[in-house]
Amino acid sequence: MHHLVADTPPLAPAERWKATLGALLGLALAGAMLLQAPASNLWLVAPIGATAIILFALPHSPLAQPWSVLGGYFAATIFALLAAALIPSVLAAAALALGATVWFMTRFKCIHPPGGALVLLLVAEGAPSLTQALHQMGVVLANGVVILLAALAVNNLLLRRCYPQCRAVAPPGLHQTGDAVPTERTGLSHADLDQALRALGTFVDVQEDDLVTLYNLAVRNAFERHLGVSCGDIMARDVVTVEFGTELEDAWALLRRHKVKALPVVDGFRRVVGIVTVADFLRQLDDTTAAGLAVRLQGLLRRTPGETSEKAEVVGQIMSPNVYTATVDTPVAELVHSLSDRGMHHVPVLDERRRLVGMVTQSDLIAALYRRVALAVA
Repeated sequence: MHHLVADTPPLAPAERWKATLGALLGLALAGAMLLQAPASNLWLVAPIGATAIILFALPHSPLAQPWSVLGGYFAATIFALLAAALIPSVLAAAALALGATVWFMTRFKCIHPPGGALVLLLVAEGAPSLTQALHQMGVVLANGVVILLAALAVNNLLLRRCYPQCRAVAPPGLHQTGDAVPTERTGLSHADLDQALRALGTFVDVQEDDLVTLYNLAVRNAFERHLGVSCGDIMARDVVTVEFGTELEDAWALLRRHKVKALPVVDGFRRVVGIVTVADFLRQLDDTTAAGLAVRLQGLLRRTPGETSEKAEVVGQIMSPNVYTATVDTPVAELVHSLSDRGMHHVPVLDERRRLVGMVTQSDLIAALYRRVALAVA
């Protein structure tokens, strides 16, 4: 029985409901826009219904992209009308028109299966006059444009899906250079995929960006499965912390004494409310040249006498309140992207009550990876 069923996993429940709702609303919207069409054009209901399934159940598929829909409809219409006008036999006209349509779709990257239904429906109408042919072409174009407009509206505005699917443009890196983020400098690239697809020589019903995403997720899952280490296994537990009201001079002294570059800021229940780093101190200085740095830093750390001050006096005034955290059970593999691609060096680790229980740094991660590789080699 398993030979008769596709081995792909079913859609997630949320995606199933989105596909169902999208098809319902999309076809209703398209029908409302075409409400004034003559009854003789109802033969287009079949291909439009098939197109709706693709647009709302498989919006990321190459079959669902605008050029696939319009190009497929265009090819089906042209070849069907020509075949019906030139070939008396309906069967021969349908077969030749369908073959020509498939060639066009595969040659010009606009494969859209509902075009096959459109070919048969148009050929079955018989040989058209020039006026009828132009009318039918206009109806097909109108149907294609309307269902695409419905897909754009429903997918993007109601279902919060990005449609049409375009190749993602990588954002500028953390350091504003041309290099890709560390985790993307090795592994699968779009050039590798393009070469592999050309070597395969067949159609793959998935976009390149989705293939890259699937590959990266699979690699991450395999890495996590083989490493088998969580943050609780490698974190430092004796974490030096400060509070919101800790004076800057005291916080700076802790950074120097313990030779660390970040201090979690906690409240009375050891819940993390921020993090203060060496960079946070340096951002407070107007003059960061070699000559003025020491003087400006001393001025920042020195407490201002009196009840008011024009500069920051406590940690809470310079800390970063948005802190990326992990839990004791967070797999180490999950931190690789955060510590490398986001340029992060320290990740506070929380327990089930959201209290600070440890800290994972890049050094901890490197040590864990080294031990795992060393054990695997041994």
